[in-house]
Amino acid sequence: IGIGGFKTAHAGWLTLMSPPTSGLGSRAWHDVVVKRPFEKVYPKGMPASLDFKIGRFAPKDESAKLFREANVLYWAKALLGLVYDVIDRAVAAASEPVPFIIPRVRFVKAGLALSYYQDSSKPASKVASARACFLLEEVIDGRDDDFVKYIHNMDPNPLLDPDESGYDFALFLAFTQHVQYVKTGGLVFISDYQGMYFTLSHCASAF
Repeated sequence: IGIGGFKTAHAGWLTLMSPPTSGLGSRAWHDVVVKRPFEKVYPKGMPASLDFKIGRFAPKDESAKLFREANVLYWAKALLGLVYDVIDRAVAAASEPVPFIIPRVRFVKAGLALSYYQDSSKPASKVASARACFLLEEVIDGRDDDFVKYIHNMDPNPLLDPDESGYDFALFLAFTQHVQYVKTGGLVFISDYQGMYFTLSHCASAF
């Protein structure tokens, strides 16, 4: 599918032995995006070269990176849910209907998958070792130009200009940051909001 600054993305399919009733893996051959971290391997003596090869991390390091990212996504969903709890209580307590539309968004559904192989030197052994780790995400329908980065992780202001489409939504995301910061006593808020209007596919937690 593509390559970013830290991960490659590939088309894949997910089939679970005991599928859930809904969500990721709820049906056989469920389309997913398979992401895997990489490091840039440059030719010797040419560290600044644009010509690099994709190198993979050792399974232990790879799984640590992806478990950390999955954990951030887990907490980001909770923090976004906290914002909607605040909004819903305020709307219920209001004496008049809200005179504007409140965006209802969510983060992508995701999970981790590990690939194992058995020790070939011990055919009878049932102990398997991890050989790779992958981050699986639901496929977001839409065009590439529908994907927008709304707020950078180094700047609290929206990346979009006031006259650009999606600016009001970016302001709403900035509002969610304020709520998260206040409600957690200044401990944490979501940054690096990016994705499509109804589904956010990437974020980072700022502490």
